[in-house]
Amino acid sequence: MGAAMQTLSARFEKTDAGRREIATRGGVLSRSSRALLIMVDGQVTGEDLAVRAGQLGLEAQAVFELVQAGFIQSATDVAGEPVFVQVDAPQPETPKPAAPARKRSLAAARMYLMDIAARTFSSAEHPIRQRLVEATDRASVESAFDALLAALREATSASMVEQVEVSFRGFLPAEEGVAG
Repeated sequence: MGAAMQTLSARFEKTDAGRREIATRGGVLSRSSRALLIMVDGQVTGEDLAVRAGQLGLEAQAVFELVQAGFIQSATDVAGEPVFVQVDAPQPETPKPAAPARKRSLAAARMYLMDIAARTFSSAEHPIRQRLVEATDRASVESAFDALLAALREATSASMVEQVEVSFRGFLPAEEGVAG
């Protein structure tokens, strides 16, 4: 898996700069971005942060802006492996497999795309949003996704487009009988 593939499932932690920013209220960040930064605790994943960014009224891209600004980093960056898998708190649940325990479903993938589309195109009448509303099978969701990606390429950075694509693929159920 390339680094970009891991970005959203990676856990994030504050860098020294991020801790300083919170301690000194450096004023670089908006209140919402700051609130997002405060949530970064070494356990939270990029996906969680993207969801919380949305709840704060930010774009999912706000997460990447914190990374680019050097306030947060993937907790796995340090040694290439997650450093603190063992948490001292008692964990009554049965240990989960190492793979993200995210529910993969067409519905989840579609909800994710609708969320991105809603943030990208303010109008609910936007044709791509309409296509997502009407898409019920995998082929129509994927074709709406392709249209969304094409529109995002016009509207945002290549790295953001890649993140959206990686997340979408992560929500989609694996296709049966397809190699790779």
